[in-house]
Amino acid sequence: MKCAWNDALVPKTIALVGDVQRTSLAEYNFMGRAQNDPQREAILNAIADDKPDMVLMLGDQVVTGDDDAQWAYFDRCMTRINDQQIPVRSILGNHDYGESTSRSLRCCYDRFPHQSGAVHSLVKLGSLALITLNSNFGQLSSSEIRNQEQDYDKWITELDADPSVRGVLVASHHPPYTNSDLGLNAEVYEMFAKPFLQAKKTRLFLSGHVHSYERFVSGDKMFVVSGGGGGPRRTIDISSSRPLKNDAYRVGTLRPFHYVRLKITDNEIRGEVMMLQKDSFKVGDRFSVGLYG
Repeated sequence: MKCAWNDALVPKTIALVGDVQRTSLAEYNFMGRAQNDPQREAILNAIADDKPDMVLMLGDQVVTGDDDAQWAYFDRCMTRINDQQIPVRSILGNHDYGESTSRSLRCCYDRFPHQSGAVHSLVKLGSLALITLNSNFGQLSSSEIRNQEQDYDKWITELDADPSVRGVLVASHHPPYTNSDLGLNAEVYEMFAKPFLQAKKTRLFLSGHVHSYERFVSGDKMFVVSGGGGGPRRTIDISSSRPLKNDAYRVGTLRPFHYVRLKITDNEIRGEVMMLQKDSFKVGDRFSVGLYG
């Protein structure tokens, strides 16, 4: 089922959701990880109820990218969002690649035509710009990695100089920062986070992969990890010996399934993290970042 998109979109509200993939049979049978179908479906239906101007999916839409049955289940979960023609943009996660890369990409492009053939992308959203990056370096050729790095540096330099742009959002599946046992991703940090930190107008770095919620602050910039869309959850280190001390959210080690609401105003981006508590969603965290100028 093809997801809607609109190149002229100027959203005032954006829903973020990451890692909506199902638990694999191996994880379920041999590792004892839960199958979270009710929670995943509740999250995607809650997003549909919110009627955001746009949905950004942060990767790992399915557990195996070349499995037609997994994509059919994904289509069913997305029915209400797609029926309402809510624009959806996505990035590729590691699970979105299966054994057959070409088949996996074809399955993905069938749902997200805007992504077809693009390793990375830049889209203008009014006074905001969104850069999506592919952090699955093992699936990319050396020339694709080099071209992505060069384009990314070029784009954020040009956006810094563009007077019509007041904020830049960057999204990759793998996070540069996490206090989970996945640890710091050095490649993502060097290629993506460093230029983000050095630019003037970059504001939010969005990622998934860690099946939890985390938030880190560095000056006027924020790193949000939103991977609580239904994949088997991970714990987060909140001890005094945790690797990264710039974490701005330290509530619990096993965090609820969730999605994030972004609201864009004239001067800032506000975030509400909608956490699933039993049978209802409650705001579990709030944050804001000011726009440039």
